[in-house]
Amino acid sequence: MVRFLNGITGNNLLLYKVILTSIVFALAGVQVFFAARLWDVSSFPPISAASAARVHRVSGRLAVTLGAVVALTCLAGPAGPLSPTRVLLHSIFGTAVFVILTVKFAVLKVLRSGGNALPYIGTALFLGFAGIWATTVADYVTSR
Repeated sequence: MVRFLNGITGNNLLLYKVILTSIVFALAGVQVFFAARLWDVSSFPPISAASAARVHRVSGRLAVTLGAVVALTCLAGPAGPLSPTRVLLHSIFGTAVFVILTVKFAVLKVLRSGGNALPYIGTALFLGFAGIWATTVADYVTSR
């Protein structure tokens, strides 16, 4: 699988993962802004709560889709090593993000209650994506 992925990325799989991870992290930041507007915590961006909800849903779906693509390449490739510590932390953050996403979807779609917990769940997601970004992209950039 790794050979196939390297082939379609011109042996630049890590670079593509870095780019996609940066986009996912940026979208997670967009999620925070629009969720704050949706929950009427902020007046920025200056749009209606309904528009903020729409953008939040669309950008969230895009972030989850791109995140799943990156996660697949991580799992199909060099998944599992516990050394160096950065790789272990990256695996923990990645697992945590998908657990938190599962909790969020359960609150939204299955329980249909617990809406007061959504800001905390969203914050945890953003911090998880920040952890993934810091243990991957920041390391990639500083080592080049």
